[in-house]
Parts: sequence; structure tokens; C-alpha cells
Amino acid sequence: MRNLPARPPLSPVLASRLTRETKAISEAGDPKVEAEKRYRNARKATWFAPVVRTLGKLAGPGERCMFCSGSESSDVEHYRPKAVFPELAMTWENYLWSCTPCNRGKSNRFPPDTEPGERLINPMEEDVWTFFFIDEFGMLTPRFDPAVDALNRRGVTTRDLLSLNREAVRESRQMRLNDLRQKVQDALKLMRRNELTKAAARQRLETWKQQPWQPDVADFFLQGPGGDKPPFSTFLAAL
Repeated sequence: MRNLPARPPLSPVLASRLTRETKAISEAGDPKVEAEKRYRNARKATWFAPVVRTLGKLAGPGERCMFCSGSESSDVEHYRPKAVFPELAMTWENYLWSCTPCNRGKSNRFPPDTEPGERLINPMEEDVWTFFFIDEFGMLTPRFDPAVDALNRRGVTTRDLLSLNREAVRESRQMRLNDLRQKVQDALKLMRRNELTKAAARQRLETWKQQPWQPDVADFFLQGPGGDKPPFSTFLAAL
């Protein structure tokens, strides 16, 4: 999970089409059945393709999952499940772009509406680093919340429900962290020897941010709270 760019508005034509679809669902005798039918048909239709393309662009290079950041996305994820909130099945603001493991793991679960737990964090609308940090082992860890004298409850629910620390993803995060740390240390050595200019170092930084590999790690350590930790803090201060 990582911070994502602001959701842009869709074209008037596409927004109008989604509005008509939503109206038809709300007026149906069985909104859940109608929502499933209309969404299934939309995913096969050419008019819906710009929605998918826009979500992919928002996910960044490699179109990594907006939840785990580890896998290439392939599924339009309904933040509020269409089986529980059929009136939102064709709503742009309810869409995320996710990998199949996260999409299937989340399924129709949405605490506290469907089960005990706190509201899932929406990476398109919230600063995820107020809820999480990434540790040395690649674990996405909820922050301590002094108000409840425990780990942040929304962070815990989101982590556990989506299995955001499944082993393959954790290992990938740790590998990306080690790789970034080595790149930064190498750049610092070159800068100290006057073999790398600040401009060139800034260009390297932008390149690292754009690499399509565990972008959550790059987001946290290169432009988030993790930038306060060495060697990232030393490198960023030198630019």
C-alpha cells in the first residue's frame, strides 16, 4: 500500500454513462442482481475501457496493485463491494486497481458493515503512512496509536484482511529496501568524491521512484516518513 495521485475526473461522456448505469441499478427490482449484470457487461464493453486505462495510469509504472504494491494489477476492485453496496457498482470514486490475490482475498468483506473490524484504508483518499510504516524486514506494520494504547486499528484490519504481509510480498519489499539502500550508499560515495553532481543524483532519485518494483518501499523511504532514516536522510539532505 502506498500514497497515490489524486483521482482525476472522467470525461463528461463516460461520467454520464456511469450515472445512467447507476440509475438503472437503483431503479431495479433487485439492485444486487442488476449491479452484477451491468458491471459484468461493462467489463466486456469498449466504453468501459477508459476506466481501466485510467486506473492503470494512477497505479503508476508496472501498474502495481494499489493494496499490496507487489503484483501487477488486473482487476477493478470495488472499495465498497458491489454485492454489499450495489448502488456503487458503477461509481468511479469506488474503483481501485488491484491484483487478483488482493481482490479475491477482500472479496465482499468490508468491516464494519460485513463483520467486526475497522474501516479499510483507501489508498486513493488517505495518507497511508499515517497508518503504517515499513520495517527492516519488509513488513507493512500498523503504527502505534496512543489514543487507544494499541496498534492503529484500521491499519491492523487492513493489513490482516488483505494479507498485506504474505511472504512473497514481504520478501519483495525487503529486497527492494536492500536494493534502494545500496543504491543510495553508492550515490553518496560518488558525491563525496565529487564524481556525482547534485543534478545527476536528483535524476537517479527520480529514476528509482519510477521503477516498477514494490513502489510502496520507494514511496515510504524516498518521499515519505522513511526518508528520515539513514542513509536516505543523508542522501536527501545532500540534494
